[in-house]
Amino acid sequence: MIRAKLLFIEEELKKQPVQNLEFLEALYTIKNLINQIDFSAEVVPVEDIKKVNKLFKSLKKDSLTKTEKLIIKQLVKN
Repeated sequence: MIRAKLLFIEEELKKQPVQNLEFLEALYTIKNLINQIDFSAEVVPVEDIKKVNKLFKSLKKDSLTKTEKLIIKQLVKN
């Protein structure tokens, strides 16, 4: 489900005549982080933004950018 939401955001971004490269880069970072998750072994807390941020921060092994946090917020709220 989270992958489908991310794909939807990506498709909407690609439809825009002027693409925000910072947003696109953050989107691909989140996409790569999602690919690291073993969904058969791990439950992703998609209703809790704090837990999702913590999960992605752990996967990234670095702080999340403001843009990455914005994308995660969009994933959780939709």
